[in-house]
Amino acid sequence: MRKRCWRKLPIVSSYLVGGKIILLIMAIGLFCLLAHANNTHADDISISVIANGILEDNLVMQFQAEEVFTEKVIKFITRGFTVKIEYTIELWKSRKWWFDRLDTQHSIRYQIDFEPLEKRYTCLISEQGKALTSRLEKQLAKIIQYTTQPELPLIISPVAKLDEKSKYYYNIIISVATLTAENISDLRKWIRFGEKEKETSTLTKTSFKLAKDAISSRHRKRVSTRFDKFRLAELPRFDS
Repeated sequence: MRKRCWRKLPIVSSYLVGGKIILLIMAIGLFCLLAHANNTHADDISISVIANGILEDNLVMQFQAEEVFTEKVIKFITRGFTVKIEYTIELWKSRKWWFDRLDTQHSIRYQIDFEPLEKRYTCLISEQGKALTSRLEKQLAKIIQYTTQPELPLIISPVAKLDEKSKYYYNIIISVATLTAENISDLRKWIRFGEKEKETSTLTKTSFKLAKDAISSRHRKRVSTRFDKFRLAELPRFDS
């Protein structure tokens, strides 16, 4: 009896491995279908500067974005996927006889999640890579307004550090990630069926890494917009 059991064990083991590979392929295929279905057109996203001036000896600006939350982006949020929106505001100094110079750069990131049990949306906000605060809302419309139309002006640079005679301009980059690497990592944890990290096969690790890189890259849309040049003397002064 022992001999028969030992002969069958490799067969059972091969079935388990084969089943996991099939499940792995199906899972990756599912994400590929989602990637194909959620094709957010970057050309539809627009961003504009709605205020630019001097406030308490600082250069400040305010912007707003449109067409970020398309129907498909909203679907991903309500289905439990994490969506990340990042704005990078660059201030460039225009130089006539040489390459333009990047004077300062500011980044703002919003991470949006939906909690189906409590039916609320969570928005985590970070600036310059540092977490600032979080916001909870029952209505997605408030999250959309909060992340595409910031209420307060953004401090770009002290006026003392800028050249009054030079011309400057903004270049704003918006990045929208609708299927993040974290989402795919969560699927990997689910498909491992409680295995320890050291027991995960090389095939599984490699396959998920390739899928994660390819799919998350496809789902990161990036739009860059350059705005008109200005001098500090031309800007209005805002009341504090």
